Amino acid sequence: MPPTEATLTRLHADYAISAYRFAWSVTKDESLAQEVVQELFLKLARDAGVIAQAQSERAVIFTLTRNLALDALRRRTSREDAMQRFADELPGWFAPSGDAEAEEPRTQITAALAALPEEQRSVIHLHVWEELGFREIGELLGLPTQTVASRYRYGLEKLRAQKHILV
Repeated sequence: MPPTEATLTRLHADYAISAYRFAWSVTKDESLAQEVVQELFLKLARDAGVIAQAQSERAVIFTLTRNLALDALRRRTSREDAMQRFADELPGWFAPSGDAEAEEPRTQITAALAALPEEQRSVIHLHVWEELGFREIGELLGLPTQTVASRYRYGLEKLRAQKHILV
């Protein structure tokens, strides 16, 4: 059961600034710290039991903040690693070269991905860049695993049909 609006307002007034400062000290990133605090209060809004059963509100707030900040750092690192691996595999395609002829493949790939239906583009993105398996993507999008696999396959077929995409 969610907490009352008054409880959330009080928690926000009492802890938002401290939670932000703590999140920033963990992440060293202003926008990431803001996301962590937002996620913290969403979590508190969804589950009143987290605070209601606690002996110390402050301890719960800072424990949740720390865990959410560490999770955010892991996600960011994972995303950056995936992007770096992709950039290493496709050298120069996503780096501006200043040479119009060299920019052509990058422009074509960007256009080809943009031309895919959103559901296929999303599945390809999650599988290639975020390194999620089809089962995980299905859970995230609320789809059967076979539907996810089909959308991935159809998206790749469309990209291959454009001949300049080597997938």
